[in-house]
Amino acid sequence: MAIRGETITVANETWHRIFGLDLDRHRIGRSLAVRGLGLVYFIAICSWWTQVALLVGKEGLSPAGNLLSLLEERLGATGESAIWALPNVFWILGTSDFAFQFVCFVGAILAILVFLGRFCAPCLILLWIIYLSLVNTGGVFMSFQWDILLLEAGFLGIFLATWKSRSTWRNPPTLSVVNRIALVFFWILIAKLMFFSGWVKLAWAGGAYPEWWPERTAMTYHYMTQPIPTWTAWHVHHWSESFHHFSIWPMYFIELVLPFTIFFGRFGRAAAGIGFVLLMVLILFTGNYTYFNWLTIVLCLPLIHDRLWPEWFHNWLKFVPEGLPPAPVWKVRALKLSIALPVFAILALLNFQVILGDLHRAPNPALKANPTPEWLDTFRAKLEPFRLASGYGLFRTMTTERPEIILEGSWDGTSWFEYDFAWKIDELSDRPKFVAPHQPRVAWQFWFAALEKRFDYRSRNAGWIESIVIKLLQDDPDVESLIKHNPFPNSPPRLIRARLFNYEFTTPEERARTGDWWKRVAVGEYLSPVSLSEPGEEAPES
Repeated sequence: MAIRGETITVANETWHRIFGLDLDRHRIGRSLAVRGLGLVYFIAICSWWTQVALLVGKEGLSPAGNLLSLLEERLGATGESAIWALPNVFWILGTSDFAFQFVCFVGAILAILVFLGRFCAPCLILLWIIYLSLVNTGGVFMSFQWDILLLEAGFLGIFLATWKSRSTWRNPPTLSVVNRIALVFFWILIAKLMFFSGWVKLAWAGGAYPEWWPERTAMTYHYMTQPIPTWTAWHVHHWSESFHHFSIWPMYFIELVLPFTIFFGRFGRAAAGIGFVLLMVLILFTGNYTYFNWLTIVLCLPLIHDRLWPEWFHNWLKFVPEGLPPAPVWKVRALKLSIALPVFAILALLNFQVILGDLHRAPNPALKANPTPEWLDTFRAKLEPFRLASGYGLFRTMTTERPEIILEGSWDGTSWFEYDFAWKIDELSDRPKFVAPHQPRVAWQFWFAALEKRFDYRSRNAGWIESIVIKLLQDDPDVESLIKHNPFPNSPPRLIRARLFNYEFTTPEERARTGDWWKRVAVGEYLSPVSLSEPGEEAPES
């Protein structure tokens, strides 16, 4: 046994010397990342918790119960499994408002336990199941890249975490062989996220997809046209044009070059981690991108080698540098690997398909023919509902205008009064605010719906917009939480319509004169006047 232990130790030392991976010397980053996942889960679940009943509850804008019933009916006729097609716990618990509230409550408690270092791995398993259930029943409101990113990172976190009942902040434990493999997958995930966020900006440029990244003018529009701007974005938008043209180059360097340095030793990984975090911090200061920036920062933590954390942090953690950990009992290692290795093999195949597939699907592809075999495409499609590995590409195209849908109500069809929605750009004098890491998902969806220019029943946004209109006409108290100012406080309007406006930031001179942060121009009708009233019905007296 002593000879076997010495052989393993020598083999590990050789591996580190040749490849420079030092996989066992990322104890601090691993510990912080696991706790960080708990914090991000807590933010994401609590943010959804405050909106879940209104969005997908029994009387919500897009009831999840309707989705599950429709899916069960359609797939049941073909003999397919609806549970496999859309895995979630609400097949068992039901889709009542209480069920959603209860699941969110349990998720918040589990996330706190992970942050505190209690039962991390078991809690992360349950958190992944819970958030997968919320995403798969959230419909259009849960269709964002960061929701999928949290699921992929959360699943890897299960294998990165320790199975001990308690993990203290002080002197983080060493990494097991399973932890070390999961660590490499974490590196692949952050590299994939950042590289493809840069890749799509170039690959999707072309006549069929109007694109502004190659001309270096994207940042002159970004701060104004992003979904929920901040007041800092107004100020940065008015910086010099040369600054906006220049700022695109550091972004390209961070997104397209630094991902490759992850695999070139501790200093390459540190350079990548610092660059990624710097980019996320800059985005945090000028935009409301929910918990995405915080999650990305968490993914960067395992990139930092233990020796590269500052000395004061080592002292605070009472960190004791160690050599290679002692070789574990062979039977224990074999058992752990027998469980984990098939999962890692599946993840490797899925990531291989995702990466090559994303390169192939761009309008200006680097690869002319589909490089992945058909069986692998089918394999990924079968596992897609579990969100184990996904493709990413943030800010693929840059919108150059900011259309906004303005809902208006009327009693007589002549005098119209605007609704002012929370967090959405409506009032010209409203100062843009910070709301992240909370995500007001209706405000986000209004931004996407406005890009369609016209209400269309074939759109994925049609259902919830129609629900809002009906609830406003019915004076539904639930929709009050979405509105800052209700122009019909005593009785609902008889008619609702939606107009489309193009908004722009005011100039500093215009703001000094008027006090407004925005100016706008009417560009057309988004939704013609609709009513629940019978023809000829009279409006009640004021």
